[in-house]
Amino acid sequence: MSSERNAKVPTSSVVMKAIDAKTFSELEAFVKDLESRPTERLLRDLPDLVALSESKVSIISYVLATKFRHADAAGRIAIRENVAATYRKMPLGDERDHALEILDRLRGLESAPIPSDGD
Repeated sequence: MSSERNAKVPTSSVVMKAIDAKTFSELEAFVKDLESRPTERLLRDLPDLVALSESKVSIISYVLATKFRHADAAGRIAIRENVAATYRKMPLGDERDHALEILDRLRGLESAPIPSDGD
């Protein structure tokens, strides 16, 4: 992570919760916050979230994949394009690798059935 990025204080509560999560209870609260957060807000925070540790990014990837699976076709496109845009904006390094891992996970779900209104 660059020193400029370290100097920037994240303003998102989910990013702060992720940074502070050290215990199982704190990680559980972080996951619940991620799951309840609207997809648009989660994607807006993605550049800061991919800067976290590999294990926390894995949790974020899981939550985004779940939101992707439950989204309609337009929602899936919006999620995938947003993650791809985040990936393209990242400098080479761990953050970009983390964004690519999330994007690859979403690409693996593209053939998953789209939920109908009755699901």
